[in-house]
Amino acid sequence: MKIRVFLPAFNVGKNIKELLKEFSDVVFIIERSGYAMEVLVIDDCSTDDTKNVLNQLHYNWLLVKSNEVNIGNAGNIIAGYQWSIESDFGADVVGCMDADGEHSPYALVRHLKMIKDGLCDSVVGSIIFPDHDCNYHDRNMMRFWGGMQSVMAGVDGMFYIQSPGYNLHQRFRVAEALRLLEEYKNFFAGASKDPFPRWGLHGVMIYLIAVGTKAQVKAVYLECFGKSPNRTLDKLILQANAASIHSTMLTKFLPKT
Repeated sequence: MKIRVFLPAFNVGKNIKELLKEFSDVVFIIERSGYAMEVLVIDDCSTDDTKNVLNQLHYNWLLVKSNEVNIGNAGNIIAGYQWSIESDFGADVVGCMDADGEHSPYALVRHLKMIKDGLCDSVVGSIIFPDHDCNYHDRNMMRFWGGMQSVMAGVDGMFYIQSPGYNLHQRFRVAEALRLLEEYKNFFAGASKDPFPRWGLHGVMIYLIAVGTKAQVKAVYLECFGKSPNRTLDKLILQANAASIHSTMLTKFLPKT
C-alpha cells in the first residue's frame, strides 16, 4: 500500500516541527509493514517562520511546496488532492491533515488499517460520533454549523463535523470526486447568481465521495485542541454560511438515492 498525505500550512511555525517529528514515527511504523508514504506540506505564504522551520527539516518522505501567492485553505485543499492522485507515486490511499497540530498523525496507523481491511472506504474526522460529551464551548459551536455539514457528509447517525481537516480516502474515490467537483462548479454557476463559496470545500469533497462515488465513509472521534488560526468567530460564520449554501446545492446536484 502507498499513502500520500498533504498538509495545508499557514503560520504554523510553532507547531509544524513537532508535528512532522510525529509523522516520522508514523512513517517508520508504516514502512515496517511494507508500505510507502509521502507527505506534502503546502506553505501558503506564511508570514511567520514556517518557511524557515520547514527548510531546516530533512526527511526523505517529506515534500514542501511554497505558494507564490496566498490561495487560501480551499485552494490548497484542491491542489493537495490533485497532487495526491498523481500517477507517478501510484498512491492507494490519499488524505489531508491540518498542519497546526490539531490532530495526531499517530491516528493514521489505525485508520489506514481500517481501509486496508475493508471496514470502510474513507475515514473522516469528527468530534461527535455517535454521541460524545464534548465541552460547552465546542457543543455550542457544533450546534451552530456542524449540523449543516453533517448533511453534506452523507453518513448516517449523529455526525457533527468540527474539523474535517483530517481525511483518508481511497485514491480512486478522490479522483472521481475531483471530476464531479468541476461538474458541480458548473452546476452552481448555472443555478445561482452568487459566487461559489470557497469555504466548506472539505465538506463538499466528503459529500462527493460519500454520495457521488457511494463510498462507505466512517466518522471517527478526534481530539481538537483549538490551535487552528481559522477558529475565529468571523471565519466560523463564513463556514456556516458556506455549509448552508453547499448543503442545498449539493442535494440538488447529487440527490441521495
